[in-house]
Amino acid sequence: MKRYLAIWTMLLVITFSVTPTQACTLWAANGNAVEGGGSLIVKNRDWLPDHQQDVQLISPADGYRYLGLFAIDGAHKGLKAGINEKGLVVVSATAGSIPVKERKGMPYTHGLSARLLKECNSVEEAISKTDLFVGPQILMIADKEKIATIEIGPEGNFSVMVKENEVIFHTNHYVAESMLEFNHISGISSQKRYSRIGELLKNISEKVDFDTFIALSKDQNDGPDNSIFRTGSTPNKARTMAVWAVAIPQNNSPELYIRILNPNESEKILRINSEDVFKGNLLTE
Repeated sequence: MKRYLAIWTMLLVITFSVTPTQACTLWAANGNAVEGGGSLIVKNRDWLPDHQQDVQLISPADGYRYLGLFAIDGAHKGLKAGINEKGLVVVSATAGSIPVKERKGMPYTHGLSARLLKECNSVEEAISKTDLFVGPQILMIADKEKIATIEIGPEGNFSVMVKENEVIFHTNHYVAESMLEFNHISGISSQKRYSRIGELLKNISEKVDFDTFIALSKDQNDGPDNSIFRTGSTPNKARTMAVWAVAIPQNNSPELYIRILNPNESEKILRINSEDVFKGNLLTE
């Protein structure tokens, strides 16, 4: 009996208590849900504090220029969020409900976010690139007209949800009905952050403005490891490393708020007009 109880306890731990170390919280609003119209989109980037981040302007030989938040060293270098010169924003999150070992053995479109930014001028064009939707991950994209989530699973499975005049939000597990079977593990942090950001968005009684949207990124309601803004209960646990927020108005240039929290450095905040960026200027505050 003791042996069976031990095995059952172990299965419960594996099934319900595995929390992905790397995680993010994503949310967006569009149209009638936004003060003045257009779109808003935010990513809280959570990761182990074992690397540095920087904002870089990329000018590819072919395709659109884009400004991105990059991890510039460590084991997982590369683009984490970006906006291109056409006003398309792409942010991503780990599909943490599929274990790391499983994900590593699956085919991937490497550099998917960068490819969408380089090749697409709108949400509609981005969601048409279905041949690129290979390898588990979650994307949220926005332009001034629409917002969308793209849930990508294994074996060519994916789900696209496009919204107008609504809010959307995501963390690190699949929520589209057709993708639920790929939630192989249940991440406590992902579930709690998903519930919390949904609650905060639901409780906004009026049209949301940019500063209100940014303020949600600071919420610490669920402690150091499970909040939207994570501080990490120990030095070797994931914490919020950056906030990437963009307002995309109907008739003006997009505005960016970028908060960078690199280890062993003072916090940096950038307030940027995208028109200035693509003219070669970065404004800091």
